[in-house]
Amino acid sequence: MPESKDSATETLRGSGLRATPARRAIIDVLRSAHGHMTVPEVIDALATTGAKFDQSTVYRVLNDLGGVGLVAESRLSPGDTVFEWISRSNHHHLQCTSCGRTLPLNDELVKEFIAKVHTRHGFHVNATHLVLSGIEHECPGSAK
Repeated sequence: MPESKDSATETLRGSGLRATPARRAIIDVLRSAHGHMTVPEVIDALATTGAKFDQSTVYRVLNDLGGVGLVAESRLSPGDTVFEWISRSNHHHLQCTSCGRTLPLNDELVKEFIAKVHTRHGFHVNATHLVLSGIEHECPGSAK
C-alpha cells in the first residue's frame, strides 16, 4: 500500500483516533524520519520543532498509533525498542544480531510464507510488520 500524503489530522481521522496536538506532532516526526526511531529520538525531534511532550505522552501516542496500524514497534536488541511509521502498509526487515544492521525483507516472500502457513496449519497470520533476526552471511561485525 503506498504511503498516503494526507495531513496528520486526516490520517488520524481515517484511523478513528482524535487529532490531538501530540498525535499530529509525532506523526509528522515519524513520517519525516523515514526509518526507526527510539523514544528519546522522537522526543529530541519534537523539541527541534518546538513541541514538548513528556516521555509518557510519547509512549502513549506511539502505542495508540501502533494499535491502529500506523506505527510499528520493534525490539531490535534487548532494551532497544524502536518505532517506525508504516501507515498500514506491509513492512518487513531482516535484523543482523551481530552488527545490528537492518535490511529490507521482500513482501512477496513474506506473502508466500504466510500462504504456506495458512495451507499447512490452517492458521491465518496477520503480519504487517515482521522482523526476522539472524546473522548476515557478509556481516561486517562477525569474525571470519
